[in-house]
Amino acid sequence: MLKTISPLISPTLLKVLAEMGHGDEIIFSDAHFPAQSLGPQVIRADGLSVSDLLRGNYSAV
Repeated sequence: MLKTISPLISPTLLKVLAEMGHGDEIIFSDAHFPAQSLGPQVIRADGLSVSDLLRGNYSAV
C-alpha cells in the first residue's frame, strides 16, 4: 500500500509518472487545452482542478 500517495493521483497517472525518464514531459492543463492534438496519450482527471492535481502530484514526490 502506498500510504503517502494522494488519492487524487489515479493509478494511470501514477504509472505514467513512474515510467517517465529524463527528457520526458507532462502537461497538467485545464479542459480547454487541445491535448489530443499533441499526441495519443491523454489522461483525464474530470472534476479536479489543475491546482488540486498538482498538489496531489507533489505529495507523490
